[in-house]
Amino acid sequence: MIDWSTSVFPLIHEPISTGKLTKTDSSGELLWESNDLFHLSGSFDKRMSVKSVGGDGTGLATHLLVMGNPSKFLQGHNVFGSDNLIAINYAVYNTICDHFNFEPSLTDIDNVSKGNYEIGRTDINYSYSLPSQADVMAWLRAAETKGSTRMGRAQNKKGSIYFGFTSEYHKQVFYSKHLELQTKRGQLPLELQEKGIEEWSENVLRAELRLLRKELKRLNIKTATDLMEYGVTRLFHEYMGRIEMPEQIQLNDEALLKLPTKLRSTYTLWMEGHDLRNMHSPATFYRHKKELKQYGINIDLKPESTRKTNVVPLIKILEAKPATIPDWAFEQNLIHKSASNF
Repeated sequence: MIDWSTSVFPLIHEPISTGKLTKTDSSGELLWESNDLFHLSGSFDKRMSVKSVGGDGTGLATHLLVMGNPSKFLQGHNVFGSDNLIAINYAVYNTICDHFNFEPSLTDIDNVSKGNYEIGRTDINYSYSLPSQADVMAWLRAAETKGSTRMGRAQNKKGSIYFGFTSEYHKQVFYSKHLELQTKRGQLPLELQEKGIEEWSENVLRAELRLLRKELKRLNIKTATDLMEYGVTRLFHEYMGRIEMPEQIQLNDEALLKLPTKLRSTYTLWMEGHDLRNMHSPATFYRHKKELKQYGINIDLKPESTRKTNVVPLIKILEAKPATIPDWAFEQNLIHKSASNF
């Protein structure tokens, strides 16, 4: 889904009345002046920042700068949503025009509906269903301690795991969506609580790619059309695939306690480096091997294997599956219609 969008929409209009941002030098001389952002409330008081930019020489603005989370603006939440940037931004554009009683030209409408406008920072995220919340936390701990990219190791910022935290080009972020919903910032509006969203998020690992303006420029992605033609999911998987992770991780205490006693002892011996083939009969070894694979452990390999692979195999090891949008989300109108526009 699109979790953040910065767009410059074509729109001839009377400039939105806002305050001014100014900067002066030490003598008080004005260096520059700019309109402040207008924070427009959408669904359930979720906001987008809007500002009139450009000028046609007659006092009218030529474009509208819009920044924010379009999913939250239209739906009131970003637990799941659309990854059709053009469709969701077209809905945002129409909502803004309706609010201010703007009347865009047919040319402007056509350009926005086709994605012919400049874009900046764009966040893309997808969710993965793991067996339990404990597995989500185990994945995050593994990513923090074992994961790496060409930009270095991961950083933990308030429970979210960042790769490229200080990068001016792109960032990859992983976190527990369920825990985020329990924070003040991530809490669902009252009208959306107890509709099944919280329960759906319990075992969800959220993976997010933040593409900043410099990276989009490097990729020659200038417009919404460019991004959609490149492919939203293609972009996401290309960057996520750059993260190197160990093929195996040690089970957390909670997950370990859930193992049957017979498997717990085998797992412990394996972690200690014992040769299990010489300790068990062939039948027992292969039976335990099959059962432990259900927990992401392959006793044919050494624990904490030094061989590297990318993030996808680790997700498979934890039995993660892409979390598809549930049917009841559409039935209860909890998701914008652009999510079904493909």
